[in-house]
Amino acid sequence: MSEMTAVVLPEWGGDLSIESVPRPEPGSGEIRVAVRACAVTRTVENAVQGGLSDDPALTPRVPGHEFAGVVDAVGAEVTGIEAGDRVLAYFYLTCGTCDACRRGERNRCTDFSGWLGVDRDGAYAEYATIPAANAVPIPDDLGFPAAALAADGLATPLHVCERTGVGDDDTVLVVGGAGRIGIHLSQLAANRGAHVLAADVNERRLAHIEEVTGPAVTTVDASREDVPEQVRDVTPYTDGPTVAVDTVGDVETLEDAWETLAMGGQVVTLTTHHDRSFAPLLKEFVVRETSIVGSRYATPDQVVRAARLFADNRVSPVVRREIGFDDVAATHRELRAGDTFGTTVLTPR
Repeated sequence: MSEMTAVVLPEWGGDLSIESVPRPEPGSGEIRVAVRACAVTRTVENAVQGGLSDDPALTPRVPGHEFAGVVDAVGAEVTGIEAGDRVLAYFYLTCGTCDACRRGERNRCTDFSGWLGVDRDGAYAEYATIPAANAVPIPDDLGFPAAALAADGLATPLHVCERTGVGDDDTVLVVGGAGRIGIHLSQLAANRGAHVLAADVNERRLAHIEEVTGPAVTTVDASREDVPEQVRDVTPYTDGPTVAVDTVGDVETLEDAWETLAMGGQVVTLTTHHDRSFAPLLKEFVVRETSIVGSRYATPDQVVRAARLFADNRVSPVVRREIGFDDVAATHRELRAGDTFGTTVLTPR
């Protein structure tokens, strides 16, 4: 059996290591992808720590879900996909037959099987196998790192914007604006005509936002104690954001977003830290007619359109650095400590 190099997690919360493991073979209805780019993100770090599932039976595991590459082999009963095709991965493992899946809303699958990189091996490796139904074609003019980002880093913001109806009458606050979700959401919301505020916690992160977005986005220093006052100062027409998107998942950031919200506004949460809770007084929902909205990944259609947004240069894919296998564990330590931001991409070859 052929071997390949992979980054392996021995147990949830354990240390990542580089190992030589058997190269996976595609089963019926599956394809094997030679991985060209896989994002190394806080979402993967959350998964590594057991934040998506901590079932010991699922380890050892190869993490990594946000990836793109070239089809290397196809299993039985696969049609419409051939070796040599460039694809990115839809990373939810769904049944394809429930009402939600049949409507095209696979992110709401009611017979959900989990995530790539958690419930089956992911793409911190030279090769990965995925269901053929999870393969999304990459536009011809789009490179692999950008295609990997489209799978989640832009598809998720697109779902947020469409779920909340972001338009030119909105003021959108993005909490964690320098992260991979935040930086792409800020661009996308601005392109839809919204007044965008991007909040983050230090000068490097704020400078990164300004460098990418220019004057289209107003930055807010979230390290200060007067975040609500800063937001109100730059939202004179709406008395706060009409949509506040928390990409961080800390209770404190959710409280800031809620406090700054305009009348009738929506706070959007899209993180999956299962041990955190946020519960405003019920009367506040009524008096201010506000909402807390959960946003769950994206549909395959939105992933397709996210890739086109990058390919057409309507949104700029932001990759801060590319690394090899040797740097993955250190990057995860930086993510854990909060010492990195933006998107780091593993490029195995």
